[in-house]
Amino acid sequence: MILFIDTHSELITIALKNNDDLYIKTKESEFSHSVYTMPMIEEIFKENNLNIRDLKKIIVVNGPGSFTGIRIGLSIAKTMAYALKIDINTISSLTAYLVSNETNKNKASVIEDNKGYYISVFDKNNNPINKEYYSEVNDCKYDVVEQKLDINRIIDYCKNIKSENPHFVKANYVKKIEVEK
Repeated sequence: MILFIDTHSELITIALKNNDDLYIKTKESEFSHSVYTMPMIEEIFKENNLNIRDLKKIIVVNGPGSFTGIRIGLSIAKTMAYALKIDINTISSLTAYLVSNETNKNKASVIEDNKGYYISVFDKNNNPINKEYYSEVNDCKYDVVEQKLDINRIIDYCKNIKSENPHFVKANYVKKIEVEK
């Protein structure tokens, strides 16, 4: 069983994949992620009569996005992975959008913030063309994908990614925070 946690935007997405069954909960949080995320995880297990001890892996979106939202999602995922001694994988929000959209050509994912754009470009086989970057102008020359999540595609994509040590899981800050400058 795999748990998916996404808190990078105002929309919290929690999903559980159990064999062929996929259960999804979403909530517009108005950036109150700390109030809703853990109860949503508890509810998804209870509503589907599943036991958290059967969890084998966690996939968590690590940004870019809401600074606080990302930290909450990562903290929950890291704690659960460590306590349950299970695998954990991170996926960037840009990559999650790219792999969720099927197309036979190069594609880009663009997330706008109040000062610029987070950009990532993949080829038609979901291989990165460039590193994720931040730009004050949208200089992307590729077709931009819709900001939607296909949990099954994300889980399939993460199957080929080596599990991470929960202690070393970090937020994906494409742009440097003020402290790093």
